Amino acid sequence: MITLFLVLIMLIVFLTVGICFHLVGGVLKLVLKLVFCLPCALLCGVFGVMLCCTLILIPLGIGCFKMAGWFLNPFKFCIS
Repeated sequence: MITLFLVLIMLIVFLTVGICFHLVGGVLKLVLKLVFCLPCALLCGVFGVMLCCTLILIPLGIGCFKMAGWFLNPFKFCIS
């Protein structure tokens, strides 16, 4: 009976800790995206528009747009 009680307590503690780590990870990822990734993506987008205004630098402008897409979703972006 005591063993079952200890297993239930450990299960409750592990589930609580796991949920807390999951929530903290989500909050930290959101803060990272808002503080770092979003301004970098905006700067890359603006720089890409400026580069696309010239005829010779259009490929570099397209590269800036791809980099801005990576900044907006760095963990799931697939470069093909």
